[in-house]
Amino acid sequence: MLSGAAGAGGKEPGPGESANPTMFVARSSVRAAEITKDSMGILKDIADNIAAVSSAIKNIKEIHAAIKEGKKYLEKTHPEVKKDVAAMCVELQKTCDAIAKASGVITQFQFDATPGSIETQPTRFNDYFIAYKTNHHEAENLIRSLKGHCYVIRDHAEKISSGANKSFWSFFGLHSAEREAALAAMLQRVYNDEMDMHDVVHRMARSMHKAIEDVNAALLTNGLMHADNVPAASARLNEYREHFRQLESLAADTRDKLIETLTELL
Repeated sequence: MLSGAAGAGGKEPGPGESANPTMFVARSSVRAAEITKDSMGILKDIADNIAAVSSAIKNIKEIHAAIKEGKKYLEKTHPEVKKDVAAMCVELQKTCDAIAKASGVITQFQFDATPGSIETQPTRFNDYFIAYKTNHHEAENLIRSLKGHCYVIRDHAEKISSGANKSFWSFFGLHSAEREAALAAMLQRVYNDEMDMHDVVHRMARSMHKAIEDVNAALLTNGLMHADNVPAASARLNEYREHFRQLESLAADTRDKLIETLTELL
């Protein structure tokens, strides 16, 4: 159930009346102080989860950069493995796409603070929150769909290497044993992510759920949504959005670069 901001003296504004601005600011400040302590722990947990997922995307970004750098050498000297490299890139691209879309659950909503709109914001968020609760499994399933991708990536890499009895990265003409070893370690971490995929899924799902539930809680006073809680809820959402936006940007940028390389390979 929703309720607007209370006027001066704690009374609800009557017909045609607007909320007292001084009371609005005072109550918002008190509400912000009340929620800050709780939100700090949740924010730290979300930041840790996002950092873990970002690390996996950064590995993929480095792997893509090496593939792009050695693409011409590969096409010239080992054209027979180009199809498998492309298939591997497709799986990497799917991983990045799923993470970017899941992050959008948090980044897509923003409170409107334009004059006259503040009273409508609890209703707007409530509609978004209900839609999330109804469809949140879609975002989680996107991430769960990554399960198996790492095995596909590994199988293609092993197929390429075993056919010529050479290391995977030697096909790209990098001419650096040290860099080949570093990239091999990154690729191995991508493989290993399969073993930890349940943890990645749990981290992302938990972070999305905690963030949106916490913003919803910030709008409530005694179980009712109040317009005068919007500034505190918006501040909290902005904190969470920044972490998810960085992950979304990293994943989307890596996905787009992989798509570009795929177009050149196919």
